[in-house]
Amino acid sequence: MMNLFKILKLSYFLIFFIACNSSSSFDDENLNSINEDINIGENQNLNSNSSDQTQFTLLALGDSYTIGEGVDEDQRWPNQFIQVAYENGVDFISSRIIAETGWKSYDLINAIESSNFEKKYDYVSLLIGVNNQFNSKPVNEFKNDLDKLLIKINNLKKKNGSVLIISIPDWGSSPFGEGFDRNEISNEINTFNNSLKSFANINGLKYVDVTEISRRAINEPNLIAVDNLHPSGIMYLEWAKKIFQVWID
Repeated sequence: MMNLFKILKLSYFLIFFIACNSSSSFDDENLNSINEDINIGENQNLNSNSSDQTQFTLLALGDSYTIGEGVDEDQRWPNQFIQVAYENGVDFISSRIIAETGWKSYDLINAIESSNFEKKYDYVSLLIGVNNQFNSKPVNEFKNDLDKLLIKINNLKKKNGSVLIISIPDWGSSPFGEGFDRNEISNEINTFNNSLKSFANINGLKYVDVTEISRRAINEPNLIAVDNLHPSGIMYLEWAKKIFQVWID
């Protein structure tokens, strides 16, 4: 009888010991699982923040409308575009601008060839052609130059980079255009812009029309800079907002 009592007592302690160990193991496993979940969540947040902090690069190619003739540097459309993008949660590094007043399409080609590029760009814009039109250069010559420019742009953009073609503004709607045949200017601008739009469609590029904004200047003098020809910072801001909507938003 005494032996049976000892056996039962020993069995009780063994069951209790095993139960305690099992409970301890369960708690440790749950704790490890919880810690792993926390670490995964933290890593996801870190990755998310890292993605949010990506800074994009912008290369703006063109003429006086890109370099911002008649306005301060911070009023140029590429710089205002970067600000608009930032306000909408998209962060750009300061833009690189290759543009000069008076450049025709082949002048831009020559400038790109003589420039040094140490990196490729996420976004590349092209706004060119007004000086081809002003100097009565053939549209077919302009089309050929666009093909040459695209080859160079493709070498300058990143593999998944985006290219935007911007329409030519109608300078005939400015006070400077008052001494010219405004209807003729508008028709010629339309012809060049049709070439640009067709070029964009054929090559799968984005296209934005800023021409209609520029034509409002005939009744809205605040859209023109002090030189009576080029856009003011106010007009460039409207461009920047529309460009953001078409290109990124």
